[in-house]
Amino acid sequence: MKTNDNLRKHKDSKHLISMISVESIIRMGYEMNLDEKTKVLDLCCGYGTLLKIWNDTFGVEGVGVDICHDFIQEGKTILKDENNDKILLCEDDVLNYSDEDKYDVVICSETFDSIEKTLSIGQKFLKSNGQLVYCKTYSKVENPPKELLDFEGPLLTLSELNQTFNKLGYYLTHLATDSNDDWERYITYEGRKNLKNIREDSNKENLDWAKKWYKMYFEFRRPYEGQGLFGLVKL
Repeated sequence: MKTNDNLRKHKDSKHLISMISVESIIRMGYEMNLDEKTKVLDLCCGYGTLLKIWNDTFGVEGVGVDICHDFIQEGKTILKDENNDKILLCEDDVLNYSDEDKYDVVICSETFDSIEKTLSIGQKFLKSNGQLVYCKTYSKVENPPKELLDFEGPLLTLSELNQTFNKLGYYLTHLATDSNDDWERYITYEGRKNLKNIREDSNKENLDWAKKWYKMYFEFRRPYEGQGLFGLVKL
């Protein structure tokens, strides 16, 4: 494993659509005993960066699925430039995606309507002894502000998420949560994209969104919201 090289390579990547640090992603993969024999499916994979981190570090093979054309095309370009043929990216709607293969690990990087539906979608692609990895935002307080809920939708606390997993028949085996550094990386990268949009077209909608983006982060997301990778097994 070239852990230090991968930390330098991915640490400040604009392509990591996550507030989980590269160190934590690698540590979680190590604890899951990932290796070159491990097959991973990432549903709503973005650019495929999480898959790529695990491939670079542990040699896993992977398939990433995302409906966003730009994400998939840029992800494919990155893989091609690095001669990486172990990761395959597919442009498709996760809800309609079909795959006859079964995977050792299935990552659910977004929530599809509900936690129950999301985990059931991931479960159908898993081997019988496989592991789900669920990426989910959560509330750091029991009663998050209405402004945050209006922006993000319903948020559960870590304890409430664990109780929900248990009710659905899952047991939490691995956990990696967000860092302030990675929130800042993500938020400011998106902020720079907002600035680019304003300079290209300074209409009121672009200006209002750019102001709202930072207002939501500083006033509500930073103090009240977190993100976690939850490793789950079916009981």
